[in-house]
Amino acid sequence: MLAAGLGGASACSSAASPGAGGAGSGTSATSGTSGTPASSSATGTASRGSCTYVNPFSKGQECKEYTGAAWSAASAASDCKSNILGAPGMFAPGAACALPQSLGTCAVTKSDGTSYLLVSAGSDASLCQGAKTGCETFAMGSFTPSATCDGTVTPGDGGVTGNVFVQPYQVCKDPLPGEPPGQSAGGKVCTWTLVSACTEAGRHYQDYASCADVLTQRPYYPTPPAGVTAASDPRLADPAYMAEIAWARSQVEASACVCCHSKPLAPQGPGQWFVESPGIWLDSVADSGVALMAGLAASDALGAFPPQENNGFDRTTLGLPTTDVPRMQKLMVGEWKRRGHTLADAASVPPFGGPLVLQQKFQPKACDAGQGVAADGTVSWTGGAARYLYVLDPGSKNPGVPPNMDEPTGTRWLVDVPTKALPFSSGVHYGAITGALVQRLPTAGAPAALAAGKTYYLYVLGDIGVPLTRCLFTAP
Repeated sequence: MLAAGLGGASACSSAASPGAGGAGSGTSATSGTSGTPASSSATGTASRGSCTYVNPFSKGQECKEYTGAAWSAASAASDCKSNILGAPGMFAPGAACALPQSLGTCAVTKSDGTSYLLVSAGSDASLCQGAKTGCETFAMGSFTPSATCDGTVTPGDGGVTGNVFVQPYQVCKDPLPGEPPGQSAGGKVCTWTLVSACTEAGRHYQDYASCADVLTQRPYYPTPPAGVTAASDPRLADPAYMAEIAWARSQVEASACVCCHSKPLAPQGPGQWFVESPGIWLDSVADSGVALMAGLAASDALGAFPPQENNGFDRTTLGLPTTDVPRMQKLMVGEWKRRGHTLADAASVPPFGGPLVLQQKFQPKACDAGQGVAADGTVSWTGGAARYLYVLDPGSKNPGVPPNMDEPTGTRWLVDVPTKALPFSSGVHYGAITGALVQRLPTAGAPAALAAGKTYYLYVLGDIGVPLTRCLFTAP
């Protein structure tokens, strides 16, 4: 998986959004007496308490220390119980984090006064770079290494942890025995392998695409279901309603969502909700997930195919892919209202996508020394080895995820490397294709020359969703 934090517990990202901040890490602070605000050794500010939990991405112990003035003991305790990466933690009122060994301090500053520190237990220096990435790229914090990590991380060097993002690819197969012919040439069933993709309606996604590759494309971790259906629930005796629930399940089963939301398929258990949940599977979905499925919460940052390229499934209107938008929306909006919410309440559900949303809104500034394109065409950046390199016109949208946001209008040059290839280092030459580099844009021929004195946008990624350098430079 990419360094933690692209926006939720699942491929469809409909579990509660992470609160503490991905793979972020920090250093231990001095513990105070229970009930008395402790002074954080890292900031000198009073702690309203701390929350110890297990990060589902790194599987390591972490601690979140509530240092902002807006926190109260009650609000900190509530955050610890319900908003730490989808799983409750153990709250210590008035106590600073006190882990015996740590990798560094991640200080996250919030304008609304809800600032906090993130602290990761650990003594393995090989984890330091990933801790820095989680802090600076995903938690949007400031990382200060501990003695363990001092000298092992490079300023501005994020790096990528875990599996490399597998770019989308399409596979065409014969239908399974007993299934009808496919809709593509020769009766084949053609399916994209991507988290936002679907096979043909009535079929199962895992039969026609690779869930293993899908799992590289969005952070996944198991979390308990949001709820279960009571045996006395009157909806169970409503044939029309249960038919709609079964239809919605079949739509999920045809989509890549099932890779994280089916008990037999999710590697370590479902990411909160799952289609086999007893009774009414929709009861296992959190309220925020229902808002996503109903199209009441924005999720465009997660990317989408046009329906005609996705076996008729539309994910541009609703957060859940479907071949019948009005029918699915009626079911999901009905569920939202059944839970006591109004349509206006959905405005409080933040856009899905986590750091991807922040990256959409990013405003580049002038490049620092060591960043940009030199007179001889040398492209230089800071932050470490890259897998994706963009040179764009100023004002272009920030690159996002495939299939529809990774080649923004205004891209003058885009190169990357195959999934199994090693990333490339700073110092490549504009327009030159060497080693494992593959030119994606322009699709043919050399890129247009850069005009002296004009400004351009350099955007370099360690992997999808992991920016290294994003800045404006003037061509010499």
